[in-house]
Amino acid sequence: MSKPFIESAGLPVADEIQGTTPENVLESVAGVARPLVLRGYCDHFPAVQAAKQSPQAIAEYLLQQYSGHAVNGCFGSAEAGGRVFYNEDLSGFNFETRRVPLGVLLDEILASADVESTPMRYMPSSEVGYWFPGFAAANDAGVNSVSPVGSLWLGNKVRVAAHYDFPNNLACNIAGKRRFTLLPPEQIANLYPGPLEFAPGGQEISLVDFYDPDFERFPKFRDALANAQIAELNPGDALYIPGMWWHHVESLDTLNVLYTHWWRDSEAFMGRPTNALLHAVLGLRNLPAHQRKAWKALFDYYIFDADEGAAEHIAPAAQGILEQPLSLEKAMQLRAKLQNDLKR
Repeated sequence: MSKPFIESAGLPVADEIQGTTPENVLESVAGVARPLVLRGYCDHFPAVQAAKQSPQAIAEYLLQQYSGHAVNGCFGSAEAGGRVFYNEDLSGFNFETRRVPLGVLLDEILASADVESTPMRYMPSSEVGYWFPGFAAANDAGVNSVSPVGSLWLGNKVRVAAHYDFPNNLACNIAGKRRFTLLPPEQIANLYPGPLEFAPGGQEISLVDFYDPDFERFPKFRDALANAQIAELNPGDALYIPGMWWHHVESLDTLNVLYTHWWRDSEAFMGRPTNALLHAVLGLRNLPAHQRKAWKALFDYYIFDADEGAAEHIAPAAQGILEQPLSLEKAMQLRAKLQNDLKR
């Protein structure tokens, strides 16, 4: 293949901020609605120091932290070009997943460095608490107060299709060079997302190949590019990605390791917004246009344009689930009602 399209697209670089440390990171990103590169943020991590020695050194470090539980190893052919994607008819994926010891996967990744056509090898995001129980304490990113889900991803030269995550993410680049192409949430229509409930990583992905985009099939992707930005990370750099931002991720070296920290800005008992979307697909999408318009007005009033004074005309004792903020008690009552209604 010639030079990947995304390398020559001339996209602007994401903003960088200086002086951010694990001691002040949450204060630095509070309320920030755009991606931020934190250059050198995790350079002091023992894992990063091992990675800067050699791929073999970071592999040995990970094995020292490893719990021994089999990992989910993903194996694809060289023909995939490192692209994690579907098969031809979108009935499956272009890789297979097998439970293997971490050492087996790492050996295959390191061996692939000397192969002309590199087969795809990676471990998807895996919670450190289960697979690498000592890693978080030894490589402290300073976000424990928001109770993040900490995960490690590792692989060879793999590229993950553009997708979004609901939570915020502080992504610490441990090993290998990595490139993110970032796009704001409102670009969804220009990114041509695939199946909502069936995707390689569980979250719907863009069907556009950022290395070789088909502009005849996906013409609006040009509009997406007009709103895109690039973030290139070296070992020791970090990237803050606000929730819902699309990101296409390339791992560019022999062994690449990313340490992600996901957290939400609302209480966990509020539930996953994706569930509301799926419920809306079931209950609203196939209504006649005039009824969808009516429901849009209701959603705007109760959800998207709501503020803390929206229910002030109702006596506090009678506000029920309209109270702001929603209490745990009311949330549990609402959850129980929804679960019961869905059984009908």
